[in-house]
Amino acid sequence: MKYLFFVCLFSSFSFFANAQLFEGIVKDAKTNQLLPYVNVGIIGKATGTVSDTDGKYSIALTGHDADSLRISMVGYRPQSFLIADLIKGYSTYKTTNLQPDLREIKEVRVTNHKWKQVVLGNTTHSQSTNAGFTSNKLGNEIGAIIKIKRAPTYLKQFNASIAGDVSDSVKLRLNFYTVKGGLPDKPLQLQSIFVNVKKGDKKITVDLEPYFIVVDDKFFVSLEWIINARGHGIMFSASLLSSAVISRETSQAEWEKEGIAGVGFNVLADY
Repeated sequence: MKYLFFVCLFSSFSFFANAQLFEGIVKDAKTNQLLPYVNVGIIGKATGTVSDTDGKYSIALTGHDADSLRISMVGYRPQSFLIADLIKGYSTYKTTNLQPDLREIKEVRVTNHKWKQVVLGNTTHSQSTNAGFTSNKLGNEIGAIIKIKRAPTYLKQFNASIAGDVSDSVKLRLNFYTVKGGLPDKPLQLQSIFVNVKKGDKKITVDLEPYFIVVDDKFFVSLEWIINARGHGIMFSASLLSSAVISRETSQAEWEKEGIAGVGFNVLADY
């Protein structure tokens, strides 16, 4: 039996006792509401996290005085801070107010066009070749680049096949990005898309029509780990010699290509 594991070590998320912990809270600048599942991380580094359901986060900043901390979430304008400035005079929770991103949905006009439906991406249901999250660090993200047949293409449904057993329920975030230089670039959707995977599930299906995601070129689709969970995580069906898995260890880290196998992520689309 052949298994493709991408260092699936689901240990508890912790910090060394001597680490410099920075605690913060994130709110909506317009409504003052707490923002859950906000990405917080050191730009370009594998140190990051995601805010909890109350908008709170903790992150170790030891040795990163010259780096910058980025706080971002789909649907909001990101903010970046020089860490050396951020920790000056710090004593309690640092509050960050994110401004909503008021971009409008792209208008697409097509006349006398007969729409065709197609499944794009990797449709494997393999149980012997699989791929999973590289860790259970909050913000850990894996996915693949998917090519389209013609622009514009409307994304209608996301599908993924689960390999093995899901040992515990978990909440993930589904993300779509443009592609630049062979790696993910800018978010395509205007709001977060959450996915609840329950114990015993064998597949993931997400209706994308309410989000009106339109692509003009190849795009990247990923699933992101946003809540710590017990058990051994989730493994997805994969296949060799397909679009390589691309991942990042945590929020704001660099994207990296992993091996020669592609994860079984696909979308139903109209073009």
